[in-house]
Amino acid sequence: MIKQIKDIAAVNDVASQGKRIWNDMYIIPDKSIDYAKLTPETIDDELRTMAALPLTPEAKWATFSFAKYTPNTGSEGSSGDITSAVSNKVMGTLAGQRKEIDDFLENHLGEGFMVVEVDRITRKKTIHGRPYSPMFFTAFSKRNNADNASTDVTFSSDSFFQPLEYLGECTNA
Repeated sequence: MIKQIKDIAAVNDVASQGKRIWNDMYIIPDKSIDYAKLTPETIDDELRTMAALPLTPEAKWATFSFAKYTPNTGSEGSSGDITSAVSNKVMGTLAGQRKEIDDFLENHLGEGFMVVEVDRITRKKTIHGRPYSPMFFTAFSKRNNADNASTDVTFSSDSFFQPLEYLGECTNA
């Protein structure tokens, strides 16, 4: 089936201005998704939405309070002769030298996660990663010097999948 290309209208500067990403990002390990309860209706490609993910009983969302305006998301792609290449990234800076940051760095590099960002104006939640195609914690850069004490973290994926609006909650209630 050939998908119709939809019109893409112009938007005003409020919709395209940077610094819209709230400083909180929410992450949950891919292994916390209960794949036995996942249904095809979880993702609606036409509406570009994802319903609440079914989670295992012990699953817990983690809040990453990135330093103000440091969250950064992006996607790049290029077509090749045989196949295409895509690179999706979610990055941000965790401020300070803290035990929680060190524990994350030591124990989760290379693991898959679903990453949710919240628009600070509209409160719309956007999820990066999909079931069976998570974002991976792929890099970090830690520093403690005269300029600052902080750690940049990067989640990335080589999947074609672009972010979806997330309709679920990111709380542990």
